[in-house]
Amino acid sequence: MTVYGVVRTDRLSATKDGNIRSAKYYGGATYDAIENGMLVEVSELVDPSANREIFKAVKAQTTSLNVGVVATPEIIYDEQLKSTGALENFINPANQAITVLMLAPGDLLSVSDECINLNSQTLEKGRLLIADVSTPKWKAVASVSTETLVGEIIARELYRKNKYLNVIQIRAAN
Repeated sequence: MTVYGVVRTDRLSATKDGNIRSAKYYGGATYDAIENGMLVEVSELVDPSANREIFKAVKAQTTSLNVGVVATPEIIYDEQLKSTGALENFINPANQAITVLMLAPGDLLSVSDECINLNSQTLEKGRLLIADVSTPKWKAVASVSTETLVGEIIARELYRKNKYLNVIQIRAAN
């Protein structure tokens, strides 16, 4: 069974100031499925003449602006899964609207290990994270230079048996 990313919106200013976007994730040639906890750049409206609410979301780049984290409320139809890691079984289907919470300096959020490309690094307190240009994942790095989105792991918390969430403080964004 595939395990998908999990996000927890600990203290995001977007949940209070309304800096939230509805979007469809465009992975390249088509609209693709995407996991919660992934990073996207929100660009133009998909079809401004038909809908003023749905934006196009693409993989964030190291110098992207308008970056947010995918945090669509999980709807789990199988009641048996709710006690056995249902959030890890949730993925946003292709060509469906997703919820993107825009990130700001000082925000706190948590993502599971599945949301981070290790890039030969370990996940530990103090590890820096940026956007991974090849996937919508976060990327662990030893140092940063000109990146417009920078997060730092400030804690690793046990989520469930052998499963951790990385508490990230946003140092620079948008």
